[in-house]
Formats: sequence, C-alpha cells, structure tokens
Amino acid sequence: MREPEPTPQTEGVKSWIAEARAGCRLALDRLFGVCRAYLLAAARQDLGNALRTRIDAADVVQETLIEACRDFPHFRGRSEKDLLAWLRQILHNNLANERRRHIQTAMRSIHCEVSLDEVALGQLRDVARGDGESPSARAQAREENEALEQALRRLPDHYRQALVLHTWEELTFAEVGEQLHCSAEAARKLWGRAAEELVAVLRDSGV
Repeated sequence: MREPEPTPQTEGVKSWIAEARAGCRLALDRLFGVCRAYLLAAARQDLGNALRTRIDAADVVQETLIEACRDFPHFRGRSEKDLLAWLRQILHNNLANERRRHIQTAMRSIHCEVSLDEVALGQLRDVARGDGESPSARAQAREENEALEQALRRLPDHYRQALVLHTWEELTFAEVGEQLHCSAEAARKLWGRAAEELVAVLRDSGV
C-alpha cells in the first residue's frame, strides 16, 4: 500500500516545534493544522473499503490530535518529517483499536445469527470480549484479536467478502447476493459457511 505523500515542508515548522515545546499553544495548533490533511488521507487509505463506511476517518484523526496534544512533551523530533512520523504512529495505533472494536462487534453478530457448537461459541466469546481488568488479561485480549485478524485473512476471498458485506457493512442477504451475483438464499448459506470456517480456523490456531 502506497504511503500518502507528506505535506511539503512548511516555512516556520521548526520554530513552531520549538515554541510548542516551550509551551505555546498557538504554535502547537499551527503544527497540527499543517499535519491534519496528511493524517486524514492516511486514515482513509488505511481503513480500506470495508471499514471506511463504518469508521469516520476524521473522528480518528481528531482523537489522534487530542492524544498528540496531551503527549507532546514526550515528542523529541525537530522537523516536520519527525512530527509526521510521530503522529502517524499514534494514528496507526488508534486505527488498529477501531478495527479490533469492529471485529469484536462483528463476532457478537455472528454469535446471534449462526448456530455453532458450544466450544466454538466459547472461543468467539473470548475473542470478542472487551479489555480485561488486569494487564495480563488485556495482553491476552490483544493476542486473541490479532489471531482473529489473521484468521480472517486466511479465509477464501468469497467467504471473506460475505462476512465483510453482511457483518461489517450490514447489507441484507439480498444485497450481498447482488454484490456476489447469487441469490439471497445462496448468500445466506455462503455467509453461514464462512462464519463456521472462521471458527474452525480460530480453533486450529488455538484461540
């Protein structure tokens, strides 16, 4: 995936960084102002087609800038390139969190709509739970979310498409059928097989 082009070096950025580091809020606002368009383009590109309609890229960028404002005392760069790289990492983390949240929501939807055995349900329930109360529980949840994302990538394209269209984009089975050139009933069966295959892949990976 091609990285969005950074904004051209803006005259005064280095001095704004120095002023912001000294506590000038106006300089900090100017810095974030020249970076906003780049971050918005990067967020929209990273989200991809499946999640772009579900997640507002502007909201994620705003959250990123709020966090950057809070954490600016920890920024050690001196150039616009340094600043963009730092902001890009914060944005990357926030987008990853949004993806996990939507995958968890999708898994809860699968729980409700597909008849699975109790072991499979337990596995998906564990993956879909929120942050644990302890650091070790949160670390385990992150590992399970990563395993889920990897499992989704291992599915055949038509299975992944069915899950994305119905569960993520919330299309009806008739609409999914139009997208996949099949009947609504065929789309429903395809989605069911895809959900069960996802569970099987998760089981094989030990999740």
